Amino acid sequence: MRSHEGSARITLLHLAVLIEPDRQRLARFVVATVTALGGDTFSTSAKLVALLQDLREAAATAVSAIDVELVLEERRVYLCWGQQQGLLAELPKPPRNSTITGLQDRLKKASESADPELLRRRNEQITTELEAARQRAAVEMAELEAVLEQKKQELQESMRLAETDGLTGLFNRGGYDKRLQEAFLRCQRQKEALCLLLLDLDKFKEINDAHGHQYGDQYLKRMADALRSSARQHVDLACRIGGDEFAVVLFSDMPVATRVAGGVLARMEARTSIGIAQMRTDDTVDSLVARADAALYEAKNTGRGRYVVADDTTDAITING
Repeated sequence: MRSHEGSARITLLHLAVLIEPDRQRLARFVVATVTALGGDTFSTSAKLVALLQDLREAAATAVSAIDVELVLEERRVYLCWGQQQGLLAELPKPPRNSTITGLQDRLKKASESADPELLRRRNEQITTELEAARQRAAVEMAELEAVLEQKKQELQESMRLAETDGLTGLFNRGGYDKRLQEAFLRCQRQKEALCLLLLDLDKFKEINDAHGHQYGDQYLKRMADALRSSARQHVDLACRIGGDEFAVVLFSDMPVATRVAGGVLARMEARTSIGIAQMRTDDTVDSLVARADAALYEAKNTGRGRYVVADDTTDAITING
């Protein structure tokens, strides 16, 4: 039976029916609807049995869930699916709008909690939303990691600049103190050779006064280049620790240290004094520096333009250069 044109047609319930429990839920919804609308549930139940059998047969050949609607037209309640429409009940009087609205709301909430198709769609939506959230989180994490990496590089660059002499590009005094301490402890722990070279430019004040500060700056840069050329880059540590005072932390033994000192003297035309000390088993950082400094002092007192070696077993000084 189809409704007449112009009749008010109100969908009270929409339900996807796939398996027998779905039909049982539908039957409960139908009885509850007719009861709420003041209809005869006894006669409705008889009609419902026949309609459910038709629905069962339709579901047997269906490839997916069947969309079923519970419809109100004026005073009649129908069960509809596909091209089928069956009368369930005739009400004694048209229900009030408030009654219909309240019934629709209750049926919607009840059906949503049990509708397998709706649950499937909701699960798909939740899965889609979770995947989208995962992708957003991955993008945000990648962006955060990029920011952190940038901040890390900025911090490393800031630390590098803080340890770098602005004129020569060598480690400054702070960098020297830190790196010498680290090198000393590492070589002491691993029983590796370590030498310290302390260097002073000979008569630098006179050169600076005679030729001007710009010439003096270029002279300091020339000394830095001599240190970089003589020592191993990315291994040994060349430092400017004062105005015309330099140091090299050398991860080698004394023969290598003297070759490095000789290379610096050659590049600076023997216008620098150098003191060399090799780390001893009983050394501290302070005692190593003191022995290298004593050797440097001796190099200056014996004519400059040479290197002096602090003996690695005694406090004796050997003059070379």
